[in-house]
Amino acid sequence: MICRWFALVKSGYFKFCATATNGTLCVTGFSFSNDVTTDYVRSFLLGKPSRTSIIAGADTEVVRIPLSRIKEFGLSQKSDFFEYASSILLDEAYGRYLDQYTMTPLERYRHLVDHCPGDISEVPLNELASYLRVSRRQFLRIRDEVKKYGRVSKFKLPPKG
Repeated sequence: MICRWFALVKSGYFKFCATATNGTLCVTGFSFSNDVTTDYVRSFLLGKPSRTSIIAGADTEVVRIPLSRIKEFGLSQKSDFFEYASSILLDEAYGRYLDQYTMTPLERYRHLVDHCPGDISEVPLNELASYLRVSRRQFLRIRDEVKKYGRVSKFKLPPKG
């Protein structure tokens, strides 16, 4: 399906999901309060069906704008508007890609919580585990480590050994 809306999340959250070859729904990202959500690359720029589903994970309030209006707005701005918006999203996507290889699931969880504008406690454990690409059991251990060492942004990893 081609995404037709650009949405600003006022409350609640959305999850971006893709289907694995075995049919499992994988959480690839989230949009929380004050985030923008849409399929910018495939639907907006390329006019192709999205490879992800954007699913409300809780009761949400959004401001929706048709993508056609966003395109009109972009065209009325300076000529490099779409290039600028694309570079921001590319930088974010590339950062997430590198994080998959350079950060542990614990570090990625800490990063998610630190950069989440609200409380992620409403996100079910299985969705967080899917996003981190770990089992539910592994995620529970990660969450317990965070609780043991205090607030996520302030905790220090225990010494190795």
